[in-house]
Amino acid sequence: MRLVLLASALVVVLAVPYLLLALRRRGWAQWRTGVYLASCALLWWCLAGTPATLRHRDPVWGVIGVAVADVLVGFGLVVAAPVRLWEETRGRRVGWLRNPLVLALGFPLVSATLNGALLVAAFSTSWFTGALSDDTSWTWLLLACLLGGFVANLQLLSPDLVPAWITPGPRMVLALADGLLDELPGIIVMVVTNQVWGGVLWVTAQPVVVPMMALILLDWFRHERSAAQQIDATLDAIDAAGGNTTTPWWVAGDPDAEGSGVGSAGSTTHPPGD
Repeated sequence: MRLVLLASALVVVLAVPYLLLALRRRGWAQWRTGVYLASCALLWWCLAGTPATLRHRDPVWGVIGVAVADVLVGFGLVVAAPVRLWEETRGRRVGWLRNPLVLALGFPLVSATLNGALLVAAFSTSWFTGALSDDTSWTWLLLACLLGGFVANLQLLSPDLVPAWITPGPRMVLALADGLLDELPGIIVMVVTNQVWGGVLWVTAQPVVVPMMALILLDWFRHERSAAQQIDATLDAIDAAGGNTTTPWWVAGDPDAEGSGVGSAGSTTHPPGD
């Protein structure tokens, strides 16, 4: 009963602020709100549902709860973009999220490694076995894994939280490397601790790969379209001001080419046939 109350209170604490911000933010995508609420419901299931009630008799259910909280719930909360919603509603960025140390620890390969180390440590020590019989340990284990999974996905799906050079292309490469790192905890647990437990971890890591790639690819398309629109707007502005939009950049940037008749507006050079 205590776990049910605790899980319910945690879900309310997570869901209510998001809902209030989503209602205040006009035009906020409803599908993101749905993903967030579904992730909160899945977290409740992990904390107080079947995995929690059956973990005493069958540890595999405990592994399922931990894996789902880490991989699926963490990924779902990031997809719902709570940081973006928070910043857009308040009208300014959250400074501490861009602290160099926070950004370094949240960098995709670093955060994925830390999250993997957390999972391996949990199953290789007495933390997991103790959580099978102790509700407090179970709660802290799931919350730690939830935080690890959330941070491991945050920068991959949050372009505003990564350096400018990490455009969608490099993010796609990082996502592929991150996907490989996500499979390591399951393999290590399979070899070192328990084959079944490791297999559950490995299988649970698979469903997020395709959605992750699809979201980054979609952002890539949007990025390219936005860049093309900016270029078109710049050319239109130059053309409206009476400038020359046909001069190549290597000539336009070379002062020695001024008046040389090479690609300039006053050129006397004519193409063959004129």
